[in-house]
Amino acid sequence: MKLIVDHLHPDLIVSHDDLGSKNSMFFSPEVFREFFKEPYRRLYDYLHSEGVIVMHHGDSFMEPIVEDMAEIGVQIWQGVLPSNNIEAISEKVGDRMLLMGGIDSVIDRVDATEEEVRTETRRACEAYGHLKGFWPGMTYGGPGTLFPWVEEVIIDEINKYNMERFGVAIS
Repeated sequence: MKLIVDHLHPDLIVSHDDLGSKNSMFFSPEVFREFFKEPYRRLYDYLHSEGVIVMHHGDSFMEPIVEDMAEIGVQIWQGVLPSNNIEAISEKVGDRMLLMGGIDSVIDRVDATEEEVRTETRRACEAYGHLKGFWPGMTYGGPGTLFPWVEEVIIDEINKYNMERFGVAIS
């Protein structure tokens, strides 16, 4: 990370680490706190000291350590699966961490219908769109979907939701 920061001067770095499966962590929160928390904190403190935003990608169940994540300096959790209680997490972290995700990736498949993609996208927008610091999207970790038409439908449905709710759309 130091070489990247020293030579490329990024505005943001994605720390990519799934710490669990869809419904559970790979280890207990106590194990995370004993073995992982401080090394992450040292890394993220360094990045913050260099003015770099920390985005942690983790499309897994990490709800039990969300307070720890905010405490060690994760500014954006990208990949928040709907199996996490996104509303409760938003209440816990408040302004300390942006949450990105909420749209279940199960819709990104060859036999998905447009209606299915729109329904899941609308569900996420309606369930979490009122939350402060929530950004709806797929949970993969970046732009794009396996099937490009799925992303187009997701963006269109998010724009429809935003127009209905806020009178604006993203471009």
